[in-house]
Amino acid sequence: MKRLVLFDFDGTLLTTHGRAVQAMLAAYGHVYGRDAAALDYRMDGKTELQITHELMALAGLTRAEVAARLPDFWRRYAEELERHVSSGTTTVHPGVPQVVRALAADPDCVLGLLTGNCEAAARKKLRCAGLDGFVVGAYGEHHERREELPAVAAERAERLTGRRFRGKEIVILGDTPNDIACGRALGVKAIAVATGRFSPQELARHAPDAVFPTFADVPAVLRAIHAG
Repeated sequence: MKRLVLFDFDGTLLTTHGRAVQAMLAAYGHVYGRDAAALDYRMDGKTELQITHELMALAGLTRAEVAARLPDFWRRYAEELERHVSSGTTTVHPGVPQVVRALAADPDCVLGLLTGNCEAAARKKLRCAGLDGFVVGAYGEHHERREELPAVAAERAERLTGRRFRGKEIVILGDTPNDIACGRALGVKAIAVATGRFSPQELARHAPDAVFPTFADVPAVLRAIHAG
C-alpha cells in the first residue's frame, strides 16, 4: 500500500444544510443548559471537542464543568442527529461518490476519515450519504487540536496494515485552511476543495499541494492524490 488517503467530512464530502449543527445546538441545550445558537462563533475546521470547550466557555462554563458532562453530551448529540439528519437532508458534493469508490477499490490505498466530527456523527452522515469504504478514522472526540489527528489516523492505519505511512504518503483532503495546515508538521500532502465556505483563491493562499473547485473532475483528483 502506497497511500493513506484521509478525507475531511462537512464541506468536503457532503453538507447536511445546517441540520447537524442544529442537532449539536439542541444537545448543548439539553446537557449544558446553554443556548449556544446565541453565541458568535465559527466552527469551520475545528474538532467537536474543541468546539464544545470553546462554546461552553463562552457560555460561562469552566473546563471542568464541560468535561464532566461530555459523556452525556456525546450520547445526546447522537440521539439528536437521528432526529435532525436524514438522507433527504444530506447532499453529497460533485464527484465524491466516484472518487471514494475508486480509492476504496484501489489496493495501493488505505481510505480513511480525518474529521472534526465525533465518530457517531461521522457514521450517521456516511449512512445518509450512501458512502462507504472508509477503514480507518481519526475523529473529533479524539483531540481538541485538529493538527493532532493525522498522527492518530496514521497510527490506526499502521495497526491495520502493518505499514508506517510517512510524509507525502499521507494525503489529506479538506475544504478549510485548517485542513491544509493540520498535517503540516508531518509533511503530508494537502489537497483543498472549495465546496465549503472558502473560495479556491482563499484556499490557495495557504499553499496546498492542489486546489479544486469541486471533485467533479474525478481523473484530475485521483492524479493529484497519486502524484509524487
